[in-house]
Amino acid sequence: MNDNMGEMVKIIEQPATRYTLTETELKAFLDRLKEVIIKNKYLINEANKEDLKHSRKQIKIKEFIDIIEKYKQTQGFLTKENERKIVIYKGEPYLTLHIYLQAYTQKTKVMLINQNFMNGVNAILFNIFNQVLAEYNITNLIDNTTSFSMQKYLEIKDAYNQTIVIGDSTIYQLLEKSENNIKFFPYNNIAIYCEDEKLEQLEEAIYIYANENQCEIETIYADKLDDVIKIINNDTFKSMAVLITQNNENREKFFYEIKNKEIFVNENPFKKEVGKIYNYLK
Repeated sequence: MNDNMGEMVKIIEQPATRYTLTETELKAFLDRLKEVIIKNKYLINEANKEDLKHSRKQIKIKEFIDIIEKYKQTQGFLTKENERKIVIYKGEPYLTLHIYLQAYTQKTKVMLINQNFMNGVNAILFNIFNQVLAEYNITNLIDNTTSFSMQKYLEIKDAYNQTIVIGDSTIYQLLEKSENNIKFFPYNNIAIYCEDEKLEQLEEAIYIYANENQCEIETIYADKLDDVIKIINNDTFKSMAVLITQNNENREKFFYEIKNKEIFVNENPFKKEVGKIYNYLK
């Protein structure tokens, strides 16, 4: 990972290697990436042990492999080739792999800026991905830095076509005041409502886990479920809606009326680590 600003700017100014990408080449690249990840699973797991001292995120090698398999069905390129994009996110390793793979399949040069989360696993993913890229003679496609600062961002932003913020609504709202070419994608942004005091322990457990794993979570306070649903539906920053209840009628109402969110009732919203592919670089 590169945190030296002078070196970073030099890397930015260098174009990524041009390369072809047929269906056969994509499959070969992904198979090789799986092979190297499996070969280095011990290092990934050891890094995860260190990361667990600061978070509760348990990484599973199988989840990485499942993500890679999904990209074998990638259809075409959804961005202009050779674009440069900054991606600011919390540091979720599964999301890291998604961004790397999208950079490769869409031929987009990417600078990832995370929030000092899961640095051990992310460092190994960075090295593995660049190793496989090098085997295919691809250079200068991705770079990482492990913390966001406005000074650092201002020094590099003009070298990129677009800034993408994933999951961090605070940084997005800070940057959008002065940036026109910026997009926000929610990721593990949670609204939670508990309407039964007997189940508050479950709400607290979800809230603690979310905070320990850099997930934005907001408790909704309202007297009526109709008001809760309205608040959640109007919040474009949230990607997940969680209801904790013993009322079956309210459960059905929540599932039916919440729009454009992943919905969970009395269950762990983090149980599915690998979801569908979103095109974050579009």
